[in-house]
Amino acid sequence: MKNQRDLFIIIGLFVVLILFIAFGPRGEPTTSDPSRPTTHSSADSGALAMYNWIGEMGYDAQRLEYRAFELDEQDDALFILSPIELIEPQEAQITLDWVDQGGTLILADDSPILFGNVGRVLEELDIEREVYEEELLIDRLQSAQPVLDQPPLDEVIVNTERVLVPQRNDYAELIGSGDELVLAGIKYGRGYIYLSTTVYPFTNSGLREEANAEFVLNLLRRVPAGGRVLFDEYHHGFFTPPSTTNTIFSSPWGWAAAYATTAVALYLILSGRRFGKPIPLKEEVTLRSSAEYVESMADLFQRGGKRQYILQHYHRNFKRQLARPYSINPKLDDDAFVRELARFRDVDEAAVLALLNRLCSTPANEAALVRIVEETEQTLASLIRR
Repeated sequence: MKNQRDLFIIIGLFVVLILFIAFGPRGEPTTSDPSRPTTHSSADSGALAMYNWIGEMGYDAQRLEYRAFELDEQDDALFILSPIELIEPQEAQITLDWVDQGGTLILADDSPILFGNVGRVLEELDIEREVYEEELLIDRLQSAQPVLDQPPLDEVIVNTERVLVPQRNDYAELIGSGDELVLAGIKYGRGYIYLSTTVYPFTNSGLREEANAEFVLNLLRRVPAGGRVLFDEYHHGFFTPPSTTNTIFSSPWGWAAAYATTAVALYLILSGRRFGKPIPLKEEVTLRSSAEYVESMADLFQRGGKRQYILQHYHRNFKRQLARPYSINPKLDDDAFVRELARFRDVDEAAVLALLNRLCSTPANEAALVRIVEETEQTLASLIRR
């Protein structure tokens, strides 16, 4: 039996292990794709360096995450860098309304054309993106006009395969021109929009290039000193606050702890061992009193209507009590018993025989039963005292 139980335990542990391998984490990051320029990533393609650098320059750098996608007049600039979540129409409208009130939007996206998530914003601005000459890589481009001059900028290392195709005329060519337009500027209401098909200058790797650092500084010149600069992490998947459940089931260590707990629980259940002897309840060990027993039996006889049975009990007991001192057989019939008793002592044979006859009758009710029992007890007490 023990061997069979151990076999079940081993099989159960293997089943849990198979499920863990099949459905457990495989080492992928669960918060965001490290190839995306999120400010939570210190990889070459991340944007943590720019986030820290802008904060060190005195700006109020903040992440837009773990809350509703909303902007207010206290926000001076917003970076949206290759989002992995689709920018919904209402979110695009919120962004453009905020720019119209004086905000500065820096939107850079180098994701594939068919899978881009900024389409709604570009559609509202009548701007399209397309692949540059059969996916040839544009390494670096000159500044198209002397606009980006704080500090002076000659060229930017862009490393992109995509260009902008504006369907409007009121835009400025800032980096590249014609078929090689990579950065365009658009005056929108009281604010300004920078549209870029390159994200490389904003990444940890790109900022190592001095020209790219100067490029970012030029884009920030519209932001007042100490102004609030937001980085859109909402569209990088950071819209649900971290929780204990997410931590457990989205990390290898959490899954390992869950597997260990399940294995231990399965072993304890299948082994079927007690931690100690069961403790009985107080009601189970408390002794019942004699009076409770008598009351219970009386209640049962009363509900069962056993009045004749009670009188038969008193009939037998009456004869035994009288027969014991004289060694008379109490099983004699009543007439013979009374005659035999009269041989040893002076008794009223007729009265005793009449009482024995009443003890053999069936009382009409409980009151009659009680009267006969009381008469029997009194008679017995008087005969024994003589």
